[in-house]
Amino acid sequence: MCAKILIVDDQAVMLKLLSIPLQAEGHTVVTATTGADALAKVRAERPDLVILDIMLPDMSGIEVCQQIREQLHLLDLPIMMLSGRTEVQDKIRGLEAGADEYITKPVDPEEMVVRVRTLLGRLQRLRSTAAAPSHRGRVISVIGVKGGVGTTTVAINLGLALAMRNQPTIAVELRPYFGTFATQLGLPPSVNLGELLELTPRLINEERLRPYLLSTGHPHLRAILGPQRLQDYRDIEAEQVESLLASLVNLASNVVLDLPHLPSVASRAAVRLSQTILMVVELEPGSLAAARALQELFRIWGVGQSLVKLVAVNRSQGAHSLSLGEMSQELGYDALGVVTAAPDLALQALAAGRPLLELAPDALVTHTFFEMADRLTARPASRPIA
Repeated sequence: MCAKILIVDDQAVMLKLLSIPLQAEGHTVVTATTGADALAKVRAERPDLVILDIMLPDMSGIEVCQQIREQLHLLDLPIMMLSGRTEVQDKIRGLEAGADEYITKPVDPEEMVVRVRTLLGRLQRLRSTAAAPSHRGRVISVIGVKGGVGTTTVAINLGLALAMRNQPTIAVELRPYFGTFATQLGLPPSVNLGELLELTPRLINEERLRPYLLSTGHPHLRAILGPQRLQDYRDIEAEQVESLLASLVNLASNVVLDLPHLPSVASRAAVRLSQTILMVVELEPGSLAAARALQELFRIWGVGQSLVKLVAVNRSQGAHSLSLGEMSQELGYDALGVVTAAPDLALQALAAGRPLLELAPDALVTHTFFEMADRLTARPASRPIA
């Protein structure tokens, strides 16, 4: 795919270094040396991809990226951010601003060409499938507004509720670090996502996935465990997520993703390919503030407001607690349900290695998960997967 690429950098040497290999690939290159010039070129030239340096004379690349993402018709414009900063927090800020890739200098021209090719291919796949109907499974992403709100518990029990409604479901612990699916489902810490992600995106297919789909004790629920050992920890590429989901939706009616609350290119790819996103909150002001921050991130990522539903885990009834209705009104998201706290049951379930739905089938919390599953399945999938 030959494309028009805008390169933004205030150093002439860097512009030349980046332009030559891209032009050799057949791409048309347009350049800009300031943030204002870059924004003007985006409007006038309509590039297919932007390579954006983070340090510019008039404004930061972060600001340029944010202004691009504020324009609805540019939400899917691939942006590759370049920086000499290697700290994790700098990378997070770039991704939060809406960058698809964050590459640290010095830049290897060959690697950059491959990454450009990958981003353009991803855009082409997303645009071509967006217009095509799909009868494959739906993707449900579950993401907490902060750590410790009960995201994994919601993902597991919702997945089981869907399975117990005779809906073949796959639950995936899509995390780069240690996962607790094995403990909560009573599974041996065997094959896991970390090993699977040793494969390149092209090699991730239905056949390769099957050994990683572990039986959970219920015939309609299978699970992919998160990393179980330090050596399994690794960054997850957006392309790996896309290949993973493209295969999983052919193997089940529902794919439930347990996502970490910290932003990453993997989470961005996951939520953008989801038909439903469940934002897990607690009913207190701090959680509402965190939800607003996540809402802003979703806006930058191009996530439609109607795709997000609120799930509250109600652990306390203090004087400063909020209702789910109040949070729904504040955020503008529909409410899916409130999971009533059952701390004793939760501890028993964890100790037994069994989900709440299995341990206490008649408990109020169990009925809540079934109600949420029924509400989700009553809504047809609205967005196809790549």
